Amino acid sequence: MIERRTQDTGLPESSTLTVAAVAKRLGVAPATLRTWARRYGLGPTDHTAGSHRRYNSTDLARLVVMRRLTHEGLSPAQAAEYALSGDPTEESGVTELDVVGERVARAGGGRVVPLREASAAARGLARASMTLDAHGITEVLRRQIRTEGVVATWESLVSPVLIGLGERFASTGEGVEVEHLFSECLTSVLNATTVTLERPRNTAQVVLACPTDEQHSLPLHAVSAALAERGVLVRQLGMRVPDDALLAAVRRSGPAVVMLYASMPVQSTDVLAELARVRPAPRVLVGGPGWGRDVPPYVTSVESLTDTVEEIIASIL
Repeated sequence: MIERRTQDTGLPESSTLTVAAVAKRLGVAPATLRTWARRYGLGPTDHTAGSHRRYNSTDLARLVVMRRLTHEGLSPAQAAEYALSGDPTEESGVTELDVVGERVARAGGGRVVPLREASAAARGLARASMTLDAHGITEVLRRQIRTEGVVATWESLVSPVLIGLGERFASTGEGVEVEHLFSECLTSVLNATTVTLERPRNTAQVVLACPTDEQHSLPLHAVSAALAERGVLVRQLGMRVPDDALLAAVRRSGPAVVMLYASMPVQSTDVLAELARVRPAPRVLVGGPGWGRDVPPYVTSVESLTDTVEEIIASIL
C-alpha cells in the first residue's frame, strides 16, 4: 500500500510530529510555534491538556502557509487568517500573493526599510532580512526565481530591497550585517541557478569581471544566472580583477563578449582600449554607475539586467 503524503509537508497523513520536529522543518523557533498557537489558533488540532503537543499533516500544512505568507509580506494575523481558511492541504502550495486580494496591499512587512511602492513580496523579503532570517530570505528568492525568473526577480524584488537597505545604511550608519547576509543568500541562490545549466547553447565565450578596485560582483552573479536560464554559459572572473589578468584571460579564451561591472568610480579606462586591441576583438559591455558617461564609442553601456542579457545573447547566438 502506498502511503499518501500531504502536499508540501512530506508528512504521511497518519503521522504526527513534535513541536521540535515541526520547528526544524519550518526553520522557526519552537517559541514561535507556541506563540502562533496561543495568538492565532494554529496549534495541534488534537492537543489535550496534559499531553505532549503533536502536529498532524493538516496542522503542518497550515503552518507552511503561515510561514510562507509572513515572508511574502503579510502580518502574522493576516497570514493566520488565511491559513485557517479553506483547505490547507491544497493551499500549502500557494505562491501567488494575489490570492489574498486587497489584504496584500495593506501588509506591513519591511517597514524599517525604506521601500517606495514596493510589492508585498519585497516588503516580506525586507522583513526577513532585518531579522537576519537567512532561511526565509533564501526561501522567498528561490520560489520567486522558480516562478518568475531571474530578471523579473532582480528588477521587481531584489533591486528595491538592495536600494532600501543601502538607503537605510546611508541615513543611520547601521545594517552592514543585514546587507552582507542578504547578499550572501542572494549569491547562493543565483549560483544554484547557474549550475543547473547542463547543455549550453553557445559556443562563443562570454567573460564577466569587475575592474581592479571593484569589490561588488553581485550583479555579475545575476547576469550569470539570467543567462543560464537562457541556455548561455559564461566565465565569471568576479571582483577586483587586475587589468593584466583580465587581458590574459581574454587572450587565452577568445571570448565574443566581455562584460565589466563597476559600482565605484573607475580610476582608469585604459583596459577598455587594451581590449579593443585584442584580436579577434571581443564586444565590450560596461555596466554600473562607476563607469560614468566617458566611455569610448566602441564600448556599449548597459543600464539594466534586461539590457545586459539581451545584448549578450544578440552577440553570441
